[in-house]
Amino acid sequence: MSYDLTQLGWKSFQDLACAILAEVLKRPVQTFLGSNDAGRDGAFLGTWIGEGGATGKSTIQCKFISKPGATLGLAALHDELPKAAKLAAQGLAEDYVIVTNAGVSGEADSQICQAFEGAGVKTCRVLGSSWIIQQLTENAKLRMLVPRVYGIGDLSHIITGHGYKQAKAILDSMGSDLSCFVPTEAYRQALRALHEHGFVILLGDPASGKSTIAAILALGALDEGCLGALKINAPDQISLWHPGEKQFLWVDDAFGPNQFDAARMSRWNAELGALRAAVEGGARIVFTSRNYIWEAARPHLKTSAFPPLRESQVVVNVHALTDDERAQMLYNHVRRAQPQKIRKRLKPLLAGVAANEAFIPETARRLGDPLFTAKLVFTEERFTRLVEHPVEFLTEVLEQLDDASRAAVALIFLNSQSGVPSPITASPALDMVTRLMGVQPADVARALQHLNDSLTRLTHQEDGPRWVFRHPTVTDAFAGIVAKSPELVELYVHGAKLDRLIQEAECQKAKTDRDLLRIPAQLYPALVERLKIYPLDEGLKSFLGARCEKAFLEKILKVRTDILDWAAKVSANGLSLSGKLLLAALTSFGLMPEDNRLRLVDQLGKYSITWLDAKALEDKVWQQIFTPAEFDEYAQRFREKWLAHPENTFDQLGSFSSDDEIGMYTDFKENIKVAQRHFEIEEDDEAFSELYAQIDAHIEELEAAAPSQVNSGWSAPSADNSAESTATANSIFFDVDD
Repeated sequence: MSYDLTQLGWKSFQDLACAILAEVLKRPVQTFLGSNDAGRDGAFLGTWIGEGGATGKSTIQCKFISKPGATLGLAALHDELPKAAKLAAQGLAEDYVIVTNAGVSGEADSQICQAFEGAGVKTCRVLGSSWIIQQLTENAKLRMLVPRVYGIGDLSHIITGHGYKQAKAILDSMGSDLSCFVPTEAYRQALRALHEHGFVILLGDPASGKSTIAAILALGALDEGCLGALKINAPDQISLWHPGEKQFLWVDDAFGPNQFDAARMSRWNAELGALRAAVEGGARIVFTSRNYIWEAARPHLKTSAFPPLRESQVVVNVHALTDDERAQMLYNHVRRAQPQKIRKRLKPLLAGVAANEAFIPETARRLGDPLFTAKLVFTEERFTRLVEHPVEFLTEVLEQLDDASRAAVALIFLNSQSGVPSPITASPALDMVTRLMGVQPADVARALQHLNDSLTRLTHQEDGPRWVFRHPTVTDAFAGIVAKSPELVELYVHGAKLDRLIQEAECQKAKTDRDLLRIPAQLYPALVERLKIYPLDEGLKSFLGARCEKAFLEKILKVRTDILDWAAKVSANGLSLSGKLLLAALTSFGLMPEDNRLRLVDQLGKYSITWLDAKALEDKVWQQIFTPAEFDEYAQRFREKWLAHPENTFDQLGSFSSDDEIGMYTDFKENIKVAQRHFEIEEDDEAFSELYAQIDAHIEELEAAAPSQVNSGWSAPSADNSAESTATANSIFFDVDD
């Protein structure tokens, strides 16, 4: 078994050394004494408890050499001898441990130990690459603490049987992610939660690294003896868990991919018992979800049936990355694939990129990819824009591609949910792409391979290999490109994410808004087909109600009977604007059943008059539900009830009660003013002025009687370690161009 430890870089090697020494030698790393040789080696000082409870001072010296096959000799440590003597004189080097990624011969080990013990240290030990590799080979926990080693070793030596095949498939699907992975605090929290509870939820924004962490947790679980790793997409697939077997289950986008899925949430509640049984039976389960979707799902979860839902949340927050973590991610990606001449040009700019609060892991990957930097202007201003506006930068890259490469991107765009089977075969999607892009299928196939691990990725799934986007943001960027082109709108309708499409498109005979994309009538059937299973949420209601003509609504009502079912049951009281728009559109186009329209008219009128809510009088959307005669009749009833005798109105208000009486009377006053304006009653009408005076006096009495509220608060000062952190981050890039 061998690992090429030179691939780690000096900072990652120090992290590996810390993990090994803490785990194997039980040396707590307490203090970093500084960096030498421009950050290439450093000493760590700590106190450990030895046999019989005795304590001792231990100094650990890391020595990283980037040249493969190098060996460590005494000459390379010459500058450390006087430092070691000083530490020994201070009683800080009873135990002096040198850790290196280089090879160490028996003769060199003897010379080094004699020299350092001669300088005054009590005991010197040299731990070279062979010793490190032995620890990694024998200890799965170490491999999980520094998971990049999975990508630089032979998995068949540590993971056997079916688990090896699954681990290999995970590695293949991750591409370069593993070789550049940095164990962040979020990853370590997830690892602890998985060990303690058998379950963890990874929460974060798109591009924050949730799926990468989940994949590495899957590798670690296989390494620790799990019999298999399953990626499931729906609650009912929990049945794939085999009772009594130690398995790893990964549920990506557990509560919906782009928005909260109430139906899926209900199914999860029904499966929580099975989930609990799986964890108690030895399974390890990871959920991933976007933050805003989790916030929508959490109130509906029956957490009492599965307590880890409350206890095992790890928030993967991109803005919580430390300067060191951002810098190390950037170092790993740039060092991995960029040619040396580009690394030299990038080097002066990297610290600034890593320090930018808008940095996300995807930023590092793009700067490490020659495709993304080929036509990039290397200035501080340009790199700042790249970090702070990542989709705009990605759009620029896509626009600069040749026709065949854009066609390859378009093909995956049309199959963004399932991916494109490899090798590609004849299909309606391929026909559309070649027709619109003017290329041949063979050109598309070659381009997919050329873009592999840059914009595309070949993943291995149960039904065979498939081409997918390297990152989901490619879908958004390409959608923006095709949305600008009338000739490519066909691609947009078939491939754009639906939650985006319903926000920026319209289905009208003529374009009504210069900021919206008009979808022509010949593409209505394709869009209706895609919307068949889309949830009837606020976004879809607004799209159908405000930006769709009758011809489109007629088509969608034929396949979406739930729309009229919703309209037949919905209450007019407190309805959102998007709901009102849809009801108004259905009525205006004559698509609303008459009995339901009359129900809404009656309900709205009764509510408005009973509760002194005058907003419907001036609501142009609601007025479309009424016929002119019905609206006039409703308005007169409202006027008779509340405005005909203003001298009696204040007494009428006394029949209402509320926990917030001040707010209630303030609303009453505002609604009476709305009605007064609607019926064109003079503003200075004496009777209404007297009514407002009565309401104002009552509000003053209520305010005087209310207990005073004193707001107080404090904020604790925080230590500013930015200078120290920035210095460490800067030193990380010392050898990025070696």
